[in-house]
Amino acid sequence: METPYFSVVIDNYNYGSFIAQAIESVLGQDFPAGEVETIVVDDGSTDGSREIVARFKDRARLIAQANRGQAGAFATGFSAARGQVVCLLDSDDYWHPGKLSAVAKRLEDRAIGIVQHYQRDVDAAGRPLPNPLPDWPKAYDLEDFLQGRFVNAATSSLAFRRAVLERILPVPPNVFYLYDDYLLDQGLFFTNIGNIPRILGYHRIHGANNWAQKYMNPEKLEASLREIRALHAALEPKLKARGLSFSPRYLALQGMERARREILAAAHRGERGRAFQVWSRLLACHGFSPLGFFRCATCLLALVSPRLYLRAHGLYGRWHWLAGVRRRALPGPQDPA
Repeated sequence: METPYFSVVIDNYNYGSFIAQAIESVLGQDFPAGEVETIVVDDGSTDGSREIVARFKDRARLIAQANRGQAGAFATGFSAARGQVVCLLDSDDYWHPGKLSAVAKRLEDRAIGIVQHYQRDVDAAGRPLPNPLPDWPKAYDLEDFLQGRFVNAATSSLAFRRAVLERILPVPPNVFYLYDDYLLDQGLFFTNIGNIPRILGYHRIHGANNWAQKYMNPEKLEASLREIRALHAALEPKLKARGLSFSPRYLALQGMERARREILAAAHRGERGRAFQVWSRLLACHGFSPLGFFRCATCLLALVSPRLYLRAHGLYGRWHWLAGVRRRALPGPQDPA
């Protein structure tokens, strides 16, 4: 293979029970096999993952390294990739057979340098789970992001033209949980993001990556808050250079999201006074708007009982009709509840 059209970079750490399906979903694409290279970066697994990947021999290239985290694994994969377009795939996820063909079709628009598509949540066994899908426009540009209208997909749905990816990298070492957010936020300074409103991938929800599990951990919540600050710090010089700034709408949404995480982290630690202070500030800053009042009400539940809040949030995510009612009754940007 000389220069393939696609390079698929799969990051793996101790997902030996899933990695074979991820690789097979790439090898089973309806796109010409000679135009796709598959690179698996094993990030210090200890569960036999490397032996599983080795079974695919010349169909998937294995690069083994000591554990460096997702950012380190993808950085290694990017360095090895030779394709015109680089696609990312977490090793516990997998793709629809038509994914690469659909991405290539979307990239016929030269104004598009990044592509994302819908993913269906599935459980550990691959059974579908209900997850809401955003009402995407055909594409996003930088103005959409600054106005708080941008809704991004997760890692395994992302594809980048090499020229765009090279302008984004490297990802700062202090970004771990919000890796895909960094790539997309920075990418919008160089190109538009093309959306494909089709389910072309399957995002596995299991014990190691469950949303509620992460939000039950105050250390992870605080780490995500540090990363949000790091993401904004990385954006500020680019915005300043262009004479741009975030809209009040964007800042309000970000402020509400940070407050939610701060309340959950403090409540988990039993710091009720601290949680109430953050909630009071949230009410004072955003409680005057319908959407802000809704956020204050739900965060009050988080203050009282994080477990009950997360259980209610899970039900809200499964009851799509309820989310639709909320959006119609409390209009605002396309943002998570």
